[in-house]
Amino acid sequence: MTKKIPLLILGAGIAGMGAAWKAKTTGIEFKIIDISDHAGGMMQTEYVQGHTLDQGPNSCVQSPTYLNFLKYLGISNQVVKASAQGKKRYIFQKNGVKSVSAFKDILLGNWISTGGKLRLLIEPFRKKGTANDETVYDFLKRRIGKEAVKLLVDPVLGGIYAGDIKKLSALTVLHSMKIGEQRYGSLFRTLLNNRSASRVITNIQGGFSTINYAFEAKFKDECLLGHRVECITPLTSGFEVVVNGTRFLCDRIVSTLPTHVLAEIISSSSLKSHLNKLSYAPLCASSYSLDKDHSAISGFGILIPSTLKKTIKGILFASDIFPGRAKDGERNMTVFHSTPQNEDSINSELEEILGTQQTYLLAQKTWLNAIPQFEIGFQDWKQHLYKTIP
Repeated sequence: MTKKIPLLILGAGIAGMGAAWKAKTTGIEFKIIDISDHAGGMMQTEYVQGHTLDQGPNSCVQSPTYLNFLKYLGISNQVVKASAQGKKRYIFQKNGVKSVSAFKDILLGNWISTGGKLRLLIEPFRKKGTANDETVYDFLKRRIGKEAVKLLVDPVLGGIYAGDIKKLSALTVLHSMKIGEQRYGSLFRTLLNNRSASRVITNIQGGFSTINYAFEAKFKDECLLGHRVECITPLTSGFEVVVNGTRFLCDRIVSTLPTHVLAEIISSSSLKSHLNKLSYAPLCASSYSLDKDHSAISGFGILIPSTLKKTIKGILFASDIFPGRAKDGERNMTVFHSTPQNEDSINSELEEILGTQQTYLLAQKTWLNAIPQFEIGFQDWKQHLYKTIP
């Protein structure tokens, strides 16, 4: 059987859902395909023993586009904003958990040396570097000093990208900072000139799976869930795509699949080879409950520098950020680590970081290919990809 359609969207995660929304609102006929039985991709929520647990993304910065998307799905009234408690942020150091909620916490803290603080303060007077790409580590070491990079930048960006800042591309990961250095001569001046309204951190009632369910209902005629894309072949005009044995002829394809997954189904050997060059970092998310009355530290979460060689990379206090997500008398938190670990190993580190308190494992999710690694050379990789795509 052969079917003709103007557009196929591959992958029904948040990027695919966004593409579907745009196609729908501009009148383009399409189908959206995902191998899973549900939309959402890595946006998955579990409900365990009275706890609401987002196992993938756990928060979102509110924007007009995002709100319009939710409005289209009919769930904009279910947005939940982060509590004031969620503004408290911490970093774990050798001598305990330290607050980094405000710049004064860094300047007044005893965990960074006087020399390290002075190096931060003289950043506006440092000579700017070249516009050429460099690693995040080299770029920020040059701007704010080695100590601040080790104690502050490493845990923050390590928590976001689960990668090595000595390999990540500054031009990609810190694009506005890299461009700002050339324009304003300083990172501090870049921040001052790029100031905007404070970011609003949000989630949604019932967790992010609420979006998935609403999308499936709204786009039920366009969704092909539980369907596997078997092969993509470029034609003189358009593409042939085989899905569960059915042959589709389409004018355009929007792929939101991880590059290594797309490489498995594309017929072009040169494109397949190029797609496989982008690597992904693994990530495990373990959700725990803990007694509300015996929890000394509360806030957004705690990040751990890679130099401490801990299994745990970060801790997110999910029910502190978005109240109502834990069972009465309890809190819940998500512990992030790069590889699957036994519970005893995690509990030992949790006791060191949080102090003696009982925790209970609620759920665990492992993403083998969680976060793409935008390393040095990524910009060239991307430009070559654009030239290679049929």
